[in-house]
Amino acid sequence: MLKADEDAAVPGADARAAALARTPLFGGLDGPALQRLAAMARPIAVKTDAAVFRKGDPSRALYVIDQGRVKIGATSADGREIVLNLLGPGAMFGEIALVDGGGRTADAVATEPARLLALDRAELIPYLEANPRLMLHMLVVMAQRVRWVASSLEDAAFLSLPARAAKRLLLLGEQFGLDTPAGLRLTVSLPQHEMARHLGVTRESVNRLFQDWMAQGLIVIDRRVIVLADLPRLGEIAAAG
Repeated sequence: MLKADEDAAVPGADARAAALARTPLFGGLDGPALQRLAAMARPIAVKTDAAVFRKGDPSRALYVIDQGRVKIGATSADGREIVLNLLGPGAMFGEIALVDGGGRTADAVATEPARLLALDRAELIPYLEANPRLMLHMLVVMAQRVRWVASSLEDAAFLSLPARAAKRLLLLGEQFGLDTPAGLRLTVSLPQHEMARHLGVTRESVNRLFQDWMAQGLIVIDRRVIVLADLPRLGEIAAAG
């Protein structure tokens, strides 16, 4: 169920090829191969809070983020949400269901206006079959994603909340951090209720933890934006479990 519209101001073939080249899957391809994929890529504009797809939806395409951010998560029957990952430009998603043809395994929702490139299954699968090296590389990328999910499940089962929170903040810092005199400033706004969804806990638990960390000088919260002020100490907390 794609709640998105075709982008009126579509990027040209060269811009689409450049966006594809930023991904771990297509980054090693030569110019002609990228141009061929760019010709397949369908630009999609997605509004804030719009769903690209929902868990269980048919898998018709793989998506590459050209602009904006998309969160991958799941929602329970009673409306509780957990965020599995937050993705930005250069990331791709939807590859698992694309390959096996099954339903989507999670929700994908834009957290801000986003422009995506959709590679439809009907065109991409034959292209992969004709390019076995790319198919093998796609399996490697998928294996890395599965390892990441397994590691996240292990963290949720065995790590304390401070360790999980520190680990998630450091990961977000790697993906969306900007060096400033005050520390590593996240370029995404993560209010406490949203951080709670990342960690699968209550907002109150996150509030207590962050108040403690602010008192210790580990983090600063500036207009709902988190600044990682003490990376070494956060790293120690993440490693301690």
